[in-house]
Amino acid sequence: MSYLIQNSPYPVHVLPAMLRDFADRVVAATQSSYEMVVPVMLAGMSAAVQGVADVKTPYGEIMPTSLFSFVIAKSGDRKSSILKKVMKGFEDFERGKISEHVFPGWENQELIHHQFLIEDATSKGVIDIFKEGASSLFYALDEAALIFNKLDMPYFCKRFDGSAINEVSRTQGTTRLLDRRVALCMLTQDVTFERFFSKKGDLLVESGLMPRMLISQASAHTGIYRWNPLPANEENLERHGFHQRVRELMKKYARELENTEISREVVCFDQSACELWEQYIKNVDFVLNHHGEWEEIRAFMRRSGELVIRIAAVLQYFTEPGDKIQPWAVQSSIEMVRWHLHEAKRIFGEESLEVRIKKDVDLLLRYIQGRCQRTGSKFIEKGELLRYGPKSLRKSDILDIAIRNLLVLGKLKVLKYGRKEMLLINDNCLMNFDNTYQGYISTNW
Repeated sequence: MSYLIQNSPYPVHVLPAMLRDFADRVVAATQSSYEMVVPVMLAGMSAAVQGVADVKTPYGEIMPTSLFSFVIAKSGDRKSSILKKVMKGFEDFERGKISEHVFPGWENQELIHHQFLIEDATSKGVIDIFKEGASSLFYALDEAALIFNKLDMPYFCKRFDGSAINEVSRTQGTTRLLDRRVALCMLTQDVTFERFFSKKGDLLVESGLMPRMLISQASAHTGIYRWNPLPANEENLERHGFHQRVRELMKKYARELENTEISREVVCFDQSACELWEQYIKNVDFVLNHHGEWEEIRAFMRRSGELVIRIAAVLQYFTEPGDKIQPWAVQSSIEMVRWHLHEAKRIFGEESLEVRIKKDVDLLLRYIQGRCQRTGSKFIEKGELLRYGPKSLRKSDILDIAIRNLLVLGKLKVLKYGRKEMLLINDNCLMNFDNTYQGYISTNW
């Protein structure tokens, strides 16, 4: 995973005014970053929309509006706080606090409600909730380690796709559930993710689960607006238009639960929005055919067209509800999906040659520094490095490039005694361990 490459700021400028304001306030209240906050918002928005609206794609398929977000952050980066700020409207639904005013003078009518937020549950437990009448659920986890050990990748892929649930057991017999929707937001520590990825990384991608997700490897320092001076008032935040809209959509969903059959509105693309989406797909094809570095995340690129559709539908229905998706929603969606594709490339793609060489140079210098401290000698033979040095440097061509870069940087000198080559470490390198690498890279193999 190429964590050494800095990610660019999240394109918050494409968000509608109400959503941008809410993002600003959550960033200010949690002192976090947009790279953490906006993916959580998108997942929450989709959870509110998925119960009442599907989207008709430009190619005629009816598709869920559900979104899956996955945020990787460091310990202490306020994952739980961010999730809590977004969940208020859903918690009101679960507690039965969303009611409907019928007639003047009458008591408000309590609407149907059920468990909506899922943290740690087996697939069978979730199916039981669906059997009891729910048609929409939201996995909201501020520590994804809860489900990593039992992560059922095919199950989540099917829930993203809105596939029918087919279950057969000796005790319950045959169960078939149609039109159920699941949104997902997972936040996890970077150390936990790297541990899990080292074991099942290939399967995460090959199963199709990761390409279905909006991925962000975010931390507090990535946000250029981290120390946001905007006043953070908890009471005002709870009354924000974001939460009001969530409550409106959950009230509409609650009314739909009273019907015997599940029905949802279907939003579709207007002509201009459709043309924008088609142009995006052509651009993806062009990039894959002419820029080989994107081939390494081909699965993410191919899935991105669907994510553009879903995000556009969520943005439109959440902020300006109607049966037509407008061009602004598609353009905003494209900008956000592009950012997440760069994140996927940064995290899951192969490291660039530049990054690999930087790592090798730094590793070699630190090894020589450590050896000098242990032995008291500033000299080391190249042959010794090939035999006993770091494993990744025990190839002559790789080692030569790392040595050549250290020579150019003035960190080493080469002394020849017949056929032997001795490396002499510069005294300054022993005095300053932190200033080991200043960015010069020679890529001549």
